[in-house]
Amino acid sequence: MDVKQLYGFLHFRLHTVKQAQARSGWFGGRLFNNFSGESSDYVPLSGTQMTQAFLAAGIEPPEFIVASGNYELRLDYAQKAYDALKEMAETDNAQ
Repeated sequence: MDVKQLYGFLHFRLHTVKQAQARSGWFGGRLFNNFSGESSDYVPLSGTQMTQAFLAAGIEPPEFIVASGNYELRLDYAQKAYDALKEMAETDNAQ
């Protein structure tokens, strides 16, 4: 994925997590999150996306991450990567 694609993907995933957070305040919402598999604290990513998100956030990705794996990135790290990607995408648009 290039910068804009990963930015758009993280934008969608972060929006989904924020919706899950809003629902988690009541029993029915927590039940919905449980059955739908949505987390209010983690963003699901593939190994490739996880590596790219870590690099965008300026963090060395762990060696155990494999491209074909499925992982969950903590929300604060995903937000940090999203903010860095947003800045990169804006500078690409400015040029």
